[in-house]
Amino acid sequence: MDLRQLAEWDPDALHRLAVGFEGYAGVLDDTRTSMAVALSFGGTDTRESAWTGRAREAADEPSRWVLELAAIQADSLRSISVCARDVETRLRGLHAELAGLKRWAADRGMTIGDGGEIATGDGTTPDSRDAAQRKVEDLLTRADELDREAAAVLARSFDTGPDGPSGTELHGFGGQRASWPGDTATSDVPPAGTAPADVARWWHDLSDEDRAALLASSPDRIGNLDGIPGAVRDLANRTILDDERARLEGVARALRAELDSNIFGGMFSNADAGLEQTVGKLAALDAVESTLALGDRQLLALDLSGREAMAAVAVGDVDTADHVAVYVPGTGSTVQGNLAGYDEQISELRTTAAGFLGGDEAAVATVTWLNYQAPHFGTGMVVAERSPLADDAALVGAARLAPFLTGLDDADTNVTVVGHSYGAWTAGLALQQGASADSAVFLGAPWIGTDDVSTLGLAQGAAYLVEAERDIIADLGVTGSDPSGLAGLTHLPSGASVGVDGRPLAASTGHSAYLTPGTTSAYGVAAVVVGAVQGVR
Repeated sequence: MDLRQLAEWDPDALHRLAVGFEGYAGVLDDTRTSMAVALSFGGTDTRESAWTGRAREAADEPSRWVLELAAIQADSLRSISVCARDVETRLRGLHAELAGLKRWAADRGMTIGDGGEIATGDGTTPDSRDAAQRKVEDLLTRADELDREAAAVLARSFDTGPDGPSGTELHGFGGQRASWPGDTATSDVPPAGTAPADVARWWHDLSDEDRAALLASSPDRIGNLDGIPGAVRDLANRTILDDERARLEGVARALRAELDSNIFGGMFSNADAGLEQTVGKLAALDAVESTLALGDRQLLALDLSGREAMAAVAVGDVDTADHVAVYVPGTGSTVQGNLAGYDEQISELRTTAAGFLGGDEAAVATVTWLNYQAPHFGTGMVVAERSPLADDAALVGAARLAPFLTGLDDADTNVTVVGHSYGAWTAGLALQQGASADSAVFLGAPWIGTDDVSTLGLAQGAAYLVEAERDIIADLGVTGSDPSGLAGLTHLPSGASVGVDGRPLAASTGHSAYLTPGTTSAYGVAAVVVGAVQGVR
């Protein structure tokens, strides 16, 4: 196999194969049940029938064989489906590595050809060329291993000798069920709430085969685990998008049917409210998929279990970036309504931050963190958990945000949490709960959950506040003390100014323009993210 063949190996086709063969297996199961009834010849099964005698006895053996063969073929199809899902997941990982390898080589003046050949250029050192060659060889070796493993499993599944497919369990005909690495690993997945460091150690200790098998069999248990590498979470969460959409569409159909059949509509049931939530979650999936389609994105969290859909989407690679900013939006924010706009803003924030590093965007990643149930104004204000005037949503959100931040932070990564409005409150509480971060920026914050900045656990001078002109929400301090007077918070400017490169910067006005590209406030946040804040003071 060469790099061209690896690049052309289509994981989407494998996904379609896996889904299709799993469906065919289900059809065979249903057919086998119907056949069992037909072959009972009037009785409840093939051993108890209204038809008796020698002819009936002669029919027993082929009847059992037909039913057994249907079960064998269904198992064979499922074996193929499991294999295809596993290969799909591992192949997506190889494709991501290949893309990263080509970017790495380009940064060092090299290009990698389809056959794996390396062309050098100005600035290429012998060491970097040798390293590139080793990386190419390692990638192709693992691609060949995956190809051989898949070929062996598929050969066993399709092998139909006199006793049936030899790669399946033959229910009395002899033979052995085809196995695939990691069959027993799913029981060891750490439960939600496990410390990110413990999750990271568990994942590190798994074999490559077990990791791939877990991604194939249990992506829903992997995608939201803090401590798992971002690239792995992205693969896992993307894997379940289609299944979640199909599930929600089924729920929506059932709820519409219930409402259509009820002359009172939703008056005496929750079907109308349930349908509204389901439609909102489908719209959230649309927003997530549209954002991912922009490229260079990672889906770090996807949770559809709450009232509103929850997600976290990164621009850039959180595993390899030196600086990661996590943006926590505030009241009224939803995935379906706001992800696209927030993603555009933090993408520009990343570009601005990279400008302080000579334009090195690979060194920066930014995350829109909508992985909590943000409160809303309106009728929901009477319910504490939905009210922006209560701390319920902030406390629950902080408990989700704290391990997320900790899972990103390590000795080589500088993590900045950026909280806006109610998101500032949530971020402040997460830091007080022990979240690991290097700095924090609070935007338009009416309250940060404390009157003592030292309780945030940040180094002195690493907590920043931006408050724009005519931001009445920040001035009111309706949820606690207005933090603008707190000792220990460094104030960043929001009025019109000029960047260190001489570029004019616009003023931010009101409560919602802090990350608008080209503003002083967005410029200041970008500077904090990469540790260049001295350039905006």
